[in-house]
Parts: sequence; C-alpha cells; structure tokens
Amino acid sequence: MSFWQKTMLWLGLGPDEMYEGMSDGVQPRSWPPEQNSEETVPSKPGRSPIKARLKENLTEEKSSAMESTGTVRPLRAARATKPKTEEPKSFNEVTSFADRYTSGNAVLVKLGGVEHAVARRIIDFASGLCYAEKGEMERMGNQEYLLIPKDVTVDQETREKIKEELKSTS
Repeated sequence: MSFWQKTMLWLGLGPDEMYEGMSDGVQPRSWPPEQNSEETVPSKPGRSPIKARLKENLTEEKSSAMESTGTVRPLRAARATKPKTEEPKSFNEVTSFADRYTSGNAVLVKLGGVEHAVARRIIDFASGLCYAEKGEMERMGNQEYLLIPKDVTVDQETREKIKEELKSTS
C-alpha cells in the first residue's frame, strides 16, 4: 500500500470496504438513557417519565444558574483629569507616556523638535496604545496629541485651554 493510499485511508477517504471491522471509537447511544427504578415512576399522574425527568432537569439547571458565584466587578465612574505633558525626543522614550497612559492618566504628547520619521513612529505607537486600551486619541495642534484612557474624561474647558496654550507657544 502506498503512502497516498494510507493517507487517504487515515483521512477516511478510502472505499467503504476498507473500513469494515474498524471501530471509530463512538459508542452507540440508547434513548432514553439508562434509568433507575425510581425515575421510571412519573412524579405526577398523567405525565410520562421522560417529560417528568426533563422538567426536573430544567428546573435543576435554572436553580444552579441562579446559584452561580460569578465575579462582580464594579464599574468605575469616568473621572476628570488634567493631562500630563510628555515630550519624547526619541522613540525609546515612548515608555514614559505609555506607562502614564496605562495607569489611567490622560497624556498630552508634544512632538515638536522630533524628526518626521521618528514622530510618525511615535504617533503610530500612541494610536495603537489607545486602540488596545480602548481609549481615544485627539489631535490638539500641529505636533500635539491628547491620549485619553477609556475611564477618564477631559472636559471641554481643559481642551480649549490646551489648544490656546499651544497656539500661543507656536
């Protein structure tokens, strides 16, 4: 028998005669399942043993679902914060604002004075960070970006102050 024939047989693609006498490991089931003598007696007159048993199983499943001890995590209310300003000069310094962001602080990233290629990598990193943490990223100026975590809010007044400060320094 060739390699391909053995492979086809192993995959179950061979002729039916080749599988006679082989067991696929599946045991035949009998319906209804094996019953104890206690379960064959209907719990109420007029109901069949199967319906009675099914109803008992359904009520047991509902009660066990009600008794589950799942972990309840409280929702954190969005908190207002003033952004911390970071000015990375190289791509190796992104960890400083990433750590602040992941700890739940809004971060204003200023990229003035950074070469274009490095600034682009930092922006890509920051946008990926915001996406992964389900936060948001907002462009505040020409080379300034505000990174806001998902449970933090920066009110409109603070945003306007930041934009005014950026315009006055430009």
